[in-house]
Amino acid sequence: MPRDRTTTAIPGSHLRQDSSLSPHAAGDALSSSRRTPSSSARRYPRSGLSLPASELQSLLPSFEAASLLVDTYFDRAHWFMLIFQQDEFRQRWPKLYQRHTGRAPPLVSNTAFLSTFLVVIAIGLHYVGSYRQSLLAKHGIDPSLKDRILSCVRAKLLDVMSLGSLEAVQTCVLLGTYYLYHGSPRLAWPVCGCGLRIGQALHLHRRVSPSGCSGFRQQYETRKRCWWAIYEIETFSAVVYGYPHSIWDADCDVEPLDPSAKVQAAGSAGSSDEAAGRRTTLLSYKCLMSELSVLTKAALGELYRTSTSSTDDGRPYRSRADLQDTIQEVMRLSDRLRQWQARLPSELQWDRVCDRVNYSTPEEVDRDVGASGPRFENHIYQLQAMALMLAYEIAIILVHRPLLSYKLRKKNEPGVFPGDSGRADQSTSNPFTASLDACRAAALRMSSIQSSPILNLVAETYAATFVSIHTFTAGVTLGILCSMDPLNSESGVSKLALQKVMAIQEALKSRSVVAEQGLDILQRLTKLVMQKELDVLLGRSSYPASAQSDPTVGFSNHPLVGNPPEPSEADASHLDNSRETTGIDDSTDTISSWEDVLYMNDPALTEALHDFDQALLSYAPQSQAESEEPSGNPVLWPATLDGFPILQQTWLWDIDNDLAFGIDPTHSPPPSA
Repeated sequence: MPRDRTTTAIPGSHLRQDSSLSPHAAGDALSSSRRTPSSSARRYPRSGLSLPASELQSLLPSFEAASLLVDTYFDRAHWFMLIFQQDEFRQRWPKLYQRHTGRAPPLVSNTAFLSTFLVVIAIGLHYVGSYRQSLLAKHGIDPSLKDRILSCVRAKLLDVMSLGSLEAVQTCVLLGTYYLYHGSPRLAWPVCGCGLRIGQALHLHRRVSPSGCSGFRQQYETRKRCWWAIYEIETFSAVVYGYPHSIWDADCDVEPLDPSAKVQAAGSAGSSDEAAGRRTTLLSYKCLMSELSVLTKAALGELYRTSTSSTDDGRPYRSRADLQDTIQEVMRLSDRLRQWQARLPSELQWDRVCDRVNYSTPEEVDRDVGASGPRFENHIYQLQAMALMLAYEIAIILVHRPLLSYKLRKKNEPGVFPGDSGRADQSTSNPFTASLDACRAAALRMSSIQSSPILNLVAETYAATFVSIHTFTAGVTLGILCSMDPLNSESGVSKLALQKVMAIQEALKSRSVVAEQGLDILQRLTKLVMQKELDVLLGRSSYPASAQSDPTVGFSNHPLVGNPPEPSEADASHLDNSRETTGIDDSTDTISSWEDVLYMNDPALTEALHDFDQALLSYAPQSQAESEEPSGNPVLWPATLDGFPILQQTWLWDIDNDLAFGIDPTHSPPPSA
């Protein structure tokens, strides 16, 4: 008699619990929660849906080769992802090589874990050095194994996702990040999005009530690791590619990661939670990166994703009050970022570790198979410190970028400003100039990693493309700022830093297709900057030409004159910190008379963005039908592996995303209510 379709149509109704092989000791505790609709420890009944696990299993390398590749994953990628409990994973994967007898049906948890394990193997294959390659060759490993694994897992991904398990989420996260960091963001985003949806179905984003089960804490921490990995990927994609963020914070009440969880679990009964909480662990990095992702997402929501007002005919406008609110929000977010930075432990402070190395060369790391102990731990801290610094400086640029579109002017100032690129007089307290200096300082700091010996070591890890993408953004920022005023003293420093950024891309391009393409585009940008400088020197360009515009006209064609709100104590503290970072002198950066001050668009940035945009358009991929040139024309910009242009990474500087560009200044906004 056929099974009742009304029950098999319910997600998870064809599965049943088998806690004996749960990947976590506390499986029963969490499965009893009404918030957890399914468990990662489930199996199919004999008449249920079958997954072609045999195809996945056929790709398993020998046990010895697998052991080496697992070690490589934990050496090169785990410190960056931290999606697993390492001890648990190492105890579990050898069970895949145990032979099963009898007619028992295959376990879904084993099938899902098999897909996760294979992606781990593929990542390990990507990052083996010459020494480990020689060891793999002795075990008969075909160099094409990585591509065959990725192709098979990709083909079976729907089957894996249908399991609705924690391992299915981990598979999506690992596969998605691999595509994300290896030139296929268009493919990566939907794969990671599937992991997000499965995670939400498992209620990974929700708090779970404590249980008396001895293994509850370990399983809960694994669930949280998985969720925060998803959150971090979503935020990274939004920051780098301008993708919309798919997580609603108001729906999430999961607790932050606990960096002392493993320490406390391994400690004696009398150990102090407070003492464990003060100790820096390898998980401290993930906790801090998760906190930074929350702050960065807030910046995206407040400064880039807010809805714009519109006139009766649908055209947008910005009022003075809107801009004042933006200034206050920039200051508030900047202050929160600096508070986050102040909490970094010394082991993860880049300035403290940038000149230290525990391994002199990548080859030395490659030979230290299955590394552990203080030496390797300090090596990991150095890599993590670099990643945290880059993520922080990108957040600074993200927060301050909106204010670079404007300038502060005295009401009685003339319309043309020789020598200052049309920006505000330094005698007035100028949030726009402070934001420009903050962006420049952030980009300069990112470029400084070129002189650190840690750069060569991070190039052989899963974070290579992460470093490449962030420093590429720094390079574009430096190029734009140089283009705004090619002859000032800051531009000279910025051009030297731009040279360092190109050297970083050169060092990373053997491991990252993104770095290879980023180097090409930065070289083109540098030529643009140098050409503009030459034009100014030879008198070919009256710069900025757009500075001739009426200085009394604001964004909506109304004089933006009035008293800005008084800065709060936190804002004042931020300004002090900003001056320390950017070198602004308090004695020359004081408020003179707000009654005589107005805001207006900065023509220098508008012109720089326009030139940059026009230059990049000629490098963008074009179809053969649209282009008069042959497809092999070297001026056409090559797409990434999935046809997605690297130019998408410049969305932050896209002229179409600039709030001050493209708005009709002749249209007056409706009166405020």
